[in-house]
Amino acid sequence: MLRTLFGDLAPRRMPASHEPDDTRPYPDDASDSLMLGLRTRTAQRENVTDVVVDASPAASMRAHFAATRADLEQASAMITLLDPSRLWAPQVIRALSDAAGQAVERLALRERGTLRTLAVIERTTVPRRGTPPLKVYHADIRATGLEQEEIANALAEGSHMTAVVIGAMQPHAVMALLRSMLAATRQPEWRCPWLVFLLPPGAAGLRQRILDQDWPSQIHVAAMSESLTGASSVWNTVLTAWEAAAVARHPPAALAPGDGGPPVHPDAVARALGVVARTEGLLACGLVNLSCGDLLASESRDGQTHGLAPMAAALCAARQAHLTAAGHSNPAPDELLVTTGAQQAMLRTLSTSATLGMVAMVDRNQVNLALLRFRLMEAEKHLI
Repeated sequence: MLRTLFGDLAPRRMPASHEPDDTRPYPDDASDSLMLGLRTRTAQRENVTDVVVDASPAASMRAHFAATRADLEQASAMITLLDPSRLWAPQVIRALSDAAGQAVERLALRERGTLRTLAVIERTTVPRRGTPPLKVYHADIRATGLEQEEIANALAEGSHMTAVVIGAMQPHAVMALLRSMLAATRQPEWRCPWLVFLLPPGAAGLRQRILDQDWPSQIHVAAMSESLTGASSVWNTVLTAWEAAAVARHPPAALAPGDGGPPVHPDAVARALGVVARTEGLLACGLVNLSCGDLLASESRDGQTHGLAPMAAALCAARQAHLTAAGHSNPAPDELLVTTGAQQAMLRTLSTSATLGMVAMVDRNQVNLALLRFRLMEAEKHLI
């Protein structure tokens, strides 16, 4: 029996001596009903559950979230994919289902008077080793106008992360979507803390325009430019953003100053720098001795150093000057970021060493700093 829209789907119990009656309404039970007291009628067919509603489906979804996901810290991990072009999100859901061996659960919301399909909500579960599974949702919305926006927003509001796939949308459609999302995030019902936009490569202007919007302070907004060549690349981009958000929520504990940490093997350094080198907009990166500013190893996409060695020395000197001015009793800075024209240089200390750090030179018009920070943290795992 369908427990709730965002609960578990299981076959409906039927008498053994009778054929299923797909038109028989369920009892009105507030604990089992999708609409929390509103009259509904459901039927299961080919992994699709029909729900016929009397009232606004968006209002009912919000009521459900208020009852089941009021505390996102305690709620199950949920990602919503918003894909206005309907191109990538359905493929991602199917690919995740096939890869994980999990069924795709579908819920068709229908208008009672006309039986018109308002939306088909798809969900699959992604098991993850060592962490709770992710529930990934997508809504194929058939309704139009304000009702379309309301259903999409109601699904996104109670998620831990909402990923908006821009893809190849027309400029006027992108701006309309931005206005709609900006208005939705300012509503009291919105509780989703992370909003990630997936952009095509070379969309630096659009990325900056998205980030320049007046988003509410409690919402973390990121815009990631990646080559969306298939369902796997779209999901990998979403998963990268999810991992970056997890790092931001639970940053790794740093060792106390003075702990040198174990020696680093050259092969581990090469693997770590290879992770950072995949970041879009990166010009060069390297491992640096924090005490003297010497560049110990480096990597770049085009084989050029882009002035990484002198910049690494300058950043280490700036770090030492900060320590001298602030006093060695104060903690050392974890990160330094310097902007010079069209380029930016970032120095991050390693949590496992007081003498080593990673430095990166990037094109400020192409790089996503949140993604760069995540890649630097991910690279450090290879150095442990």
